[in-house]
Amino acid sequence: MADFPPPYSIRVSARAKNVIIKLIPDKGLEVVLPKGVRKVEVPRFLENKREWILSAIKHLEQKGFSLSPPELVLPESLFFVATDTEIYIHRVRTRKPGLRVRKNVDKLMLSGAAWTEQEDLVALTEFVRTQARSFLLAELTKISKEIDMPFKKLFIRSQRKRWGSCSSKGNINLNMKLMFLPFRLVRYVLIHELCHTVHLNHSARYWQLVQQVEPDFQSLEKELSEASPLVPDWINF
Repeated sequence: MADFPPPYSIRVSARAKNVIIKLIPDKGLEVVLPKGVRKVEVPRFLENKREWILSAIKHLEQKGFSLSPPELVLPESLFFVATDTEIYIHRVRTRKPGLRVRKNVDKLMLSGAAWTEQEDLVALTEFVRTQARSFLLAELTKISKEIDMPFKKLFIRSQRKRWGSCSSKGNINLNMKLMFLPFRLVRYVLIHELCHTVHLNHSARYWQLVQQVEPDFQSLEKELSEASPLVPDWINF
């Protein structure tokens, strides 16, 4: 590597007791500092770990991973696998300032005098969130009645690692990225979280309840654990 250290980010954590150096694929080098450790000391920490860092980078690259963030490529359409629906995106330059977003049947119109990639990304993300709220709320309500497991409220999130969660109050959080998964997996996530309104854990009794509702849960659980690549890259920026 010609330049050392490679580009890195710094995060201060109240829970960290020691300096932690992480290599995160598609993100880069992250240095986690405990409170009280000065940021000016980071280069020294990295130099002390030079051999390990270079070895770890080489290992990641040999596995086909990169530390560089992927390039943002905005989509020309949105295909919601969950509903088997494709929405075509039309971007039109007009004289009106600001960015306007309108849906017309199977088209999403983005118009304005000028807007940035980040504004485009925010607009598309919010559109996905809106579509997810409408679809997932309807499905969750339907399944909740089918299996007689009521919930309190639904919240739509955008998380990298969790498809859903359930609080002790019976509120359910669902990831809007479920819209890009096959419906069988979406339905399983909803069942999974509704069962948590009865057992707020992953005990044997919980899994017995899941199996009563969805006998094929083990196969679906495995498929779900491998479903992240189905989510388009742009929505993770």
